[in-house]
Amino acid sequence: MSEQAAPKSKEHYRALDIAEDASQEEIAHQYERLKKLYQPENIGDADARAYAAQKMGQIEEAYAILGDPARRAIYDGKPLIVAPDDPEVLYCANHPDTETLLRCNKCGKPICMKCAVQTPVGYRCKECIQQQQNVYFNALGSDNFIALAVGFVVSAIGAPLAGMLLGGFGFFGLIIAFIAGSGAGSLLAQIIRRSVGRRRGRQLPLFALLGIIGGVLIGSVVFLFITGYFPLFNITTLLFTGLAIAAAYPQLR
Repeated sequence: MSEQAAPKSKEHYRALDIAEDASQEEIAHQYERLKKLYQPENIGDADARAYAAQKMGQIEEAYAILGDPARRAIYDGKPLIVAPDDPEVLYCANHPDTETLLRCNKCGKPICMKCAVQTPVGYRCKECIQQQQNVYFNALGSDNFIALAVGFVVSAIGAPLAGMLLGGFGFFGLIIAFIAGSGAGSLLAQIIRRSVGRRRGRQLPLFALLGIIGGVLIGSVVFLFITGYFPLFNITTLLFTGLAIAAAYPQLR
C-alpha cells in the first residue's frame, strides 16, 4: 500500500475507533455501541446534539464501507477474488416480479432502481433512509401546532406594533426596518424553537410559517379596528415583516 493511500485507509477505522485488523464481528459490535452512544434524540443540549448528529453521519458512512467485507477490501486496497459464476439474480423486496442485482448497502435488502436512493456512500433502500432521517426529525405530534400557535401569537402582537413604531420615523424607519428585520426574524425563530424543545420536524417549518403569516394578517386587522391604522399599508411594515419571515423560516428547517 502506498504512503498516500495510508491516511485514507485509516479514516473510517478512526470514525469507528477500531484497529485496521478488526474482525467483522468486532466492527458490527462497535457500530452498535457507537450508534447507541451518539443517538441525537437522547441528548438534551443543542450543541452536543448537533455534534452527535454529525458524528453519527461519520459512523454510518464508515460502517457502510467497513461492514461490507467486499467494500472493505476495496477500501483497504486488497485484491478481490471474483467468482467465475454468473452473479445471483435477486428480486426486489418491494417489487417481487422485478429482477435486480442491487442491494441496500445498509440492511442488505434486494432493491430495484425504483426503490433505491443514491447517497454519498452508495445505494440505500427508502426504509433505511427514513430511519436515518428519523434520527434528525424527532418532533412530537403536537409540536407542529405549538409552532403554529406561537408564531401566530408573537406575530399578531409584534408585527402591528413594529409597523406603527417604525412608520413614525419616516425614511429612517425604512433603514431601521432593513437593519432590524432579519434580527427580529431570528429572534422569532428562536422563540418557536424553544417552545418545541428545539425538536425538528419535516412539517414544523411550514406550520410555523403559516402561523407567522396568519398572525401578521389577523393582528393587522385587529389593530385596524382598535386604532384605525392598518400597518400593512405601510411600506416600512412590509419590509420589516418580509425580512423577518425570510430570516425566520430557514432557521426553523
